[in-house]
Amino acid sequence: MKRTIIKNGYLIDPGSGREGLYDLMIEADQITLVEKDIAISEGDQVLDAKGKYVVPGFVDLQVNPGNTIEYISDRLPLYGITTPLMMPCNTYDGVPIIQHYGGLKKMLDFCEGHRANIATAISIEPPDTRGHESYIQLTVPINALGKRIEELIDLGVTAIGEIVLPLGGIAHIGSDMSEAFLDALLIEANRFEMPALVHTGLGFEGIRRAVEVAGGRDMHLCHVGSTCSQDSIHKALALLEDHPNITTDTHLSEVAGSTSRNSELVVDYFKRGEVVKIHPESFQVEVPEDLTTAMPPFYYNKRNLLENNIICALSDRVEAIESDELGDGIRAQIMLKNFFRLVNSVALEHVKIKLMSKLIRKLTVNPAKILQISRGTLNIGAFADVVVMDLEKERVETVLVNGEVVVREGLRTEARPGRRIRYKG
Repeated sequence: MKRTIIKNGYLIDPGSGREGLYDLMIEADQITLVEKDIAISEGDQVLDAKGKYVVPGFVDLQVNPGNTIEYISDRLPLYGITTPLMMPCNTYDGVPIIQHYGGLKKMLDFCEGHRANIATAISIEPPDTRGHESYIQLTVPINALGKRIEELIDLGVTAIGEIVLPLGGIAHIGSDMSEAFLDALLIEANRFEMPALVHTGLGFEGIRRAVEVAGGRDMHLCHVGSTCSQDSIHKALALLEDHPNITTDTHLSEVAGSTSRNSELVVDYFKRGEVVKIHPESFQVEVPEDLTTAMPPFYYNKRNLLENNIICALSDRVEAIESDELGDGIRAQIMLKNFFRLVNSVALEHVKIKLMSKLIRKLTVNPAKILQISRGTLNIGAFADVVVMDLEKERVETVLVNGEVVVREGLRTEARPGRRIRYKG
């Protein structure tokens, strides 16, 4: 059997607790040996990581495939993401993305054989949902929630989400029954032990009400830093300290956004003249004159957004970092850029490594645990999703997915070894 050996890199693997100069041996799709100096045999594929950092592939808790699943799956490994949680609650060319693929089952079947592994989360929304093309199609009566979760499990969906509820201020949707709906949904999600990822609408009040409704049941709150951009993030983190049943994440970006022209948040920011388009290669910004004719995705900068996201990224109370990618690769790039720059802002080398280890934990093993999937670590026997990064050049150098090289020297290969990640509860 052909072996791949990654040599001379500095390994950071919070999932196993291993850190330092280690070599990795990969056979087929698994890591079979982790040692200080692995002997090379004839026929081995050797990847030299001298001066580089070797870390697990990133597990991203929110990717919206706004430019199709195949498009964003091709781009994500360039930014270290080997297992995105795809949330098809967005539109492509004005059409709900599930409809674009001909229905939910066909879309899920399509999630095999890309450059990245694909986990999936399907939202369940209140029956009175309004104001968003895709979320309206994901509504379920309260008395049918258990049956819907069973259907999603049978289809191999990984999690429930992003469940958008206007518990606080304005959200992407409107609904008048958010609290009752969330209560009933958490009863069923906890009964099936299926992860439920919730977005509460803008402001601290939504987080407070969600915590109150959860009442000790397991729940995951999405992008807390962005949610609290108008209020005190410290107040939110202090509240969450007393509720270990609730996990959280933050994105590490200075912009929020949506692919929907009808999203209440997009419309609100457009009226203020604060919605922009961003070119995915040049990052040039333009202000659309007409929301009805401009092509999504749309971006806007909430007050204190970047500051809150950095606070959350550094906080021990926030378990994970996600891109909240909209499908054009912009926010995945921003997440990686801000990761590198945050780490490189530290002067002392030993402190830099500690910070890097903390952030890597939030990008790998922690989100994998939240989703209950077997990814996010470089331990012996683990799937070989590996990222080699150059901290000095601030770029991802090499990426392996299930033991195959999908990025080499910063460029994509032709390999597409990604697998669909199913719920295993």
